[in-house]
Amino acid sequence: MSEIGTETDVLVVGGGIIGCSTAYFLARDGVEVVVVDRGDINTQASGVNAGSLHVQFQSFQAKRTDGDFPAYYEESTRLLSRAVTFWQELAVELDCDVEIHVEGGLMLAETEDQMRFLEAKIKREQRLGLDVHIVRGNEMRDLAPYVSEHAIGGEFCTSEGRVNPTLATPALLRGAVRAGARLLRHTELLTLTREKAGFVAQTDRGAIRAKRVVNAAGVLSPAVAAMAGIELPVVFGEALHMNVSEAAEPFMNHLVQHAGYPLTMKQATNGNVIVGGGWPAQLGPAMGPPRVLRPSIQGNLWVAQRLVSGLAHLRLLRCWTGVNVFNDGKAILGKVPAVPGFFMASTGIGYTLGPLTGRLVASAVQGKRDEIDIETFSITRLANHVSAA
Repeated sequence: MSEIGTETDVLVVGGGIIGCSTAYFLARDGVEVVVVDRGDINTQASGVNAGSLHVQFQSFQAKRTDGDFPAYYEESTRLLSRAVTFWQELAVELDCDVEIHVEGGLMLAETEDQMRFLEAKIKREQRLGLDVHIVRGNEMRDLAPYVSEHAIGGEFCTSEGRVNPTLATPALLRGAVRAGARLLRHTELLTLTREKAGFVAQTDRGAIRAKRVVNAAGVLSPAVAAMAGIELPVVFGEALHMNVSEAAEPFMNHLVQHAGYPLTMKQATNGNVIVGGGWPAQLGPAMGPPRVLRPSIQGNLWVAQRLVSGLAHLRLLRCWTGVNVFNDGKAILGKVPAVPGFFMASTGIGYTLGPLTGRLVASAVQGKRDEIDIETFSITRLANHVSAA
């Protein structure tokens, strides 16, 4: 591996959806930017997620009552519908079809208790401006004829959908590179030292000097932040499991979820049905790739085929795992006042917020005002977040 020695205005750490989006908007504005990733782009959470574009609360989020999570997540939810619209606007700029499809999301219920849960959830979401409503009986069957008799009703959110992460993140990176960004694959950040003119980033391939640094490292964000003396106790990873079926003729055009069980389900453009929703995987030894768990395969597919009986005749094509990023319910975006030149780009809310986060952080790096104020997502809400000068 060759040694590097370079200088740049902005160093973006992390080659996932947020890092590539941030680089895209910086480079497009004429800012010199280098992206480093210890592996390759889109190989961590951004590349292994199921591509759901979420807007309504997922059931496990709506049921959480601990600490500040409910209030924090409501603040983040305000960004989600705007984020989906932004995905649609951005998609037309990219050099390939990223298979974005927004025809709404349906969270289904099997019991009256689950319907009451959805009714209460809707009241919260409507206060936040979400376009959601209850569907039952013939209205639900007309909307989603693929739904089985086990579902008695559900909640419909008009602005949910899907995108293909294996196409979208690389397309954003290609756009960034065309605008002048540089990418350093297989380049691990070892240390980050502050100096008068900015930072010296020591990697396993040599040093990079940068005036500013953006931490978009996903599950590794706490480690990168610690190099600058910043504590991020609220960011953590969790190993999750996904399934995909063989291709079928188009029959399901919504993002489907369950009011009581972990589930996300949608049919991809090529006909495969992608089934996920938060079933656990087993972390591998020494932070290696997570392992598939048989109970997660069985449980996930049991819930899915219970709601959509047409899945029962489809063969399971493959399973995969990945480590998703979570936090306290609220994104951490923008400058770190105690460490001038260091910026956070961490959402913990999945793929949906990626491009919008990139634009917001790119604006913050340049000192530009965006139409969306990110002050509420400042790291300053975390007590004692800076551990060293």
